[in-house]
Amino acid sequence: MNFNKYYENLNPELKEYFGIISNNFPKFLIPFIESKTLIRLNDVSYFCGALNASPYVYDFKYDISRLDHSISCALHVWNQSYNDILTLAALFHDATTPALSHVIDYLNGDYINQESTELNLEEYLFYNDKELLNYFKNICVNITDVADFKSKSLVDLSRPKLCADRLDFVFLCNLVWSKVLSLNEIKSIYSHLAIFRNEDGKEEFGFDNVGVADRMVELNDIINNMTRCEDDYEEMNILSIIIKRLMDLNLIQYNDLYILTDNQVFNIIKNCKDEFIRNKFYLYQNMLPNKSLTKAKIKDRKLDPIVNNIRYTKY
Repeated sequence: MNFNKYYENLNPELKEYFGIISNNFPKFLIPFIESKTLIRLNDVSYFCGALNASPYVYDFKYDISRLDHSISCALHVWNQSYNDILTLAALFHDATTPALSHVIDYLNGDYINQESTELNLEEYLFYNDKELLNYFKNICVNITDVADFKSKSLVDLSRPKLCADRLDFVFLCNLVWSKVLSLNEIKSIYSHLAIFRNEDGKEEFGFDNVGVADRMVELNDIINNMTRCEDDYEEMNILSIIIKRLMDLNLIQYNDLYILTDNQVFNIIKNCKDEFIRNKFYLYQNMLPNKSLTKAKIKDRKLDPIVNNIRYTKY
C-alpha cells in the first residue's frame, strides 16, 4: 500500500486531526510510512484488538491503527521541533508492536509497565525488513539514533510526565473511545501546547495555561479509569489466554505475532476447532459490562504535566 492509498482510506476525522497537529506534513516521512514494517501497523489496532471484543463492553466511534498513532506522534514532534531524527524516532516508536499489542504484554505477565513486547528496531529490520534497513543506510541516517526513542524525551518519558506518545493517547482515546473530546477542543488545547525544560533538564511537552492543564489531567483520568475497569482487564486477559492456547497447540508461534496482523490472528482463532478456544472466544465476544475498578495490579496512567515551567501538582 502506498501513502496516497493509506491517506485516501483514512477516517476524515483523523485527517482533520493530523492537520490540527501540523499544517505541514513532512514529506520525508512518506517512504518510511510505505515500508513493509510500518504499513503492517495499519492492520494492528491501537485498541489491542478490542473491536472484535464484546460490543457490550466497548463502543468505539471507529478504529485507529498503530500506524495512525505513529504518524500523529511524529507530527506532534515535528510541529514542535522540526528535527528529522526526533520525528523519525516518534514515527518508529511502535514499529515492533506485535499483533494485538498490549494483549501480548498480558500474555507475558507484564500488566504494569506493558513494555515486554518492545524489540530492538535494528535487529527487527535485519530479520524482517532488509529493504528498509538498506534505505536508512542509503540516506545516511543512523538507525541506532532512530531506534533509541526512549532517550528522546519529546517522544517518550516515564509517567507522569507528558511526551508525544502520551499526548496522543489522551487525544485519540477521548476522541474515539470515551467520545468526550471534539476536534475543536483538541485545536484549542493544542494552541496552548509548548516545550519546557523539566526538573531533569530534558525537553517536555507542557502548557501555558493552567485551565488547559486541568482539562488534560481530567481527560487522562477518564481514559485511565476506562483501562482499569474490570471488564477491560478481563477482555484483555481472556484474549491473552486464547493466544497462549494457540501457542500450546502449535497453531501460532510467539515470533509470528511480530509479523501477523490483528485480522490474521483473529482468523486463526475463528477457524480453530479447539473447544477451549471456542468457549473463551465466545466469552470474549459476549462479556457483559462491569465498570467497577479492577483489583488486579495493572498499569496506572497518571499525568502531571508542566504548566509554565512548574509541575501541575505544584502549581
